[in-house]
Amino acid sequence: MNVIERVVEPGFCSGCGLCAGLCHSTVLEMGLNSNRDIVPILRGGCSRCGLCLEVCPFSGEGPGIDDIGNERFGDVPGISLDRVSGFYLSIWEGHSSRGDFRKRGASGGMASWFLTRILEEGLADSVLSAGPDGSRPGIWTFIKAERAEDVISQAGSVYHPVPIDRVLKKILLEKEYKRYAVVALPCLAYGLRKAMKRLPRLKEKIVMLVSLTCGLMPNHRYSEYVSLESGVLPENMSHINFRYPPGEADSSNYRHVAFSRDGKQGLPVPAKGLPDLLWRHEAFIQGGCLICDDVFGETADAVFMDAWLPEYEKDIRGNSLVICRSPLAEKILRDGGAESECKVREIDHERLMQSQYETLLIKRHLLAGRLARKEEEGKSFPERRVATDREILDKYVKYFRFCEKLKAAIEKTRLETFEDLEVFHHLIDPLLEEEMEMRLKGESPFGGNE
Repeated sequence: MNVIERVVEPGFCSGCGLCAGLCHSTVLEMGLNSNRDIVPILRGGCSRCGLCLEVCPFSGEGPGIDDIGNERFGDVPGISLDRVSGFYLSIWEGHSSRGDFRKRGASGGMASWFLTRILEEGLADSVLSAGPDGSRPGIWTFIKAERAEDVISQAGSVYHPVPIDRVLKKILLEKEYKRYAVVALPCLAYGLRKAMKRLPRLKEKIVMLVSLTCGLMPNHRYSEYVSLESGVLPENMSHINFRYPPGEADSSNYRHVAFSRDGKQGLPVPAKGLPDLLWRHEAFIQGGCLICDDVFGETADAVFMDAWLPEYEKDIRGNSLVICRSPLAEKILRDGGAESECKVREIDHERLMQSQYETLLIKRHLLAGRLARKEEEGKSFPERRVATDREILDKYVKYFRFCEKLKAAIEKTRLETFEDLEVFHHLIDPLLEEEMEMRLKGESPFGGNE
C-alpha cells in the first residue's frame, strides 16, 4: 500500500508534499484533485518501498506526535507537559520592536524577527518559509531566505497549502553542507520529524523547526473564491495577501487581497462574513485538516501564534504568543527582550489556552464530533489522540448538518468567473443568515451574535 491508497483516496491529505519530495522512485507529483485540494498524484509505477507512508503525518505509520515530542523535549530541564499543547519550556507574549517587522509581518512580527536572529547568530545558513511560486501563479511554495530582508519579504500568514516537495529535493541533492531552519504548520513539522529519523542526511540539514498554530487550512478553491471576491479572475491571479491590515479597529477582521499577474491590487475582502462562515464550517478545507488534532505544532522547537486576547482586539498592529520548547529557542527570546529588539513578557499556560480558544474548539472539541460522525457512517480514519464523542455530535447536530448542507451547496458551483461568483452568492448568502440564526438560538458551538 502507498500514500495514495491509504491517505489521498480516503481524503486525509493535508498537502504538505513530504511524500513527493522524498519518493525514491520520483513518481509522486503535487497537483490539484477534483476538490481543488493539493495532493500527491501518481505519475508512474510505484515501487511499494513504503517511505511515503513512513513520513506522512496522516498515515498512522511510525512514531506518533507524543512519541516524537517526548524523545525531542522530554529530557529538557524545567520542561512542562500539557496533553493538549504538548511540551513547553516557557510561553511568551509580545511583539517585535525592531525595524518594520511588526508592520510588515502578521501577529506582531515575532516569527520573522525570530528567524532573522537565527540567521544573524549563525545558527542556520538559510530559512525555508512560504512564499508565492513565481513559476506557478496562484500556488505557494517554500523559498530559501539567507538575509534579513529576504525573511521579512516573505512575512505574513499564508492560508493555502504549501508543499515542501520541490525545495526538499533540492536541499537533499546539495553537495555542500548547509543548515536550515524550517517554518512549518503542525502536520509538516511532525512529518519532517519522522523523515529526519528515517533519513540521517535530512536530520543533519534541518537544525531548527519553527511552527505556526493552525486552525484548519483552506484548499486552492478558497483562494479562487477570494480572488473573485477581490475582483481578480483566478486565471489572472498572481498571489493573495491573506493578512492585509483591517480597515477598522478590529484585529481579527483582517482582509484578503488578491494581486493580478500584472501587479494590480484587488479589493480588500473582510475575513468576517462569508470567508469566516466557510472556514468555521469545514468548507474549502483540505481533507487531512479535518482530522488533525495538533494545534500547537507539538514537535517544533518554537511555535508562534496570534494573541487573540480581549485587550488586543483593537490593536491592528498585531501581537504574538510564543511557545519555546528548546533551550536555544528560549535563549533567542530572552536575549531579544533584553536587547529591546522585541517587547515580550513570560506568561502562564492558562493565558495561552485562552488565546487559542476558538482554534481549540474547531480542532479538538469539534473533532470529537466529526470523528463520531465518521464512525456512525462506517468510515474508517487514522487513529487520533482525540476520542470520538457521540455526545458532542448530538449536542451540535444542527451545526454538523449545516456543515454538510454548506458543502453540498458549494459542490454545485464553479468559481472561475464573476458570473460563477454570483451563482455562489445566490446559494450561500441565505446560509449565512441561517447560521446567524443558529448562533442566536445557541445551536452553534460559536455562540451568539459577534
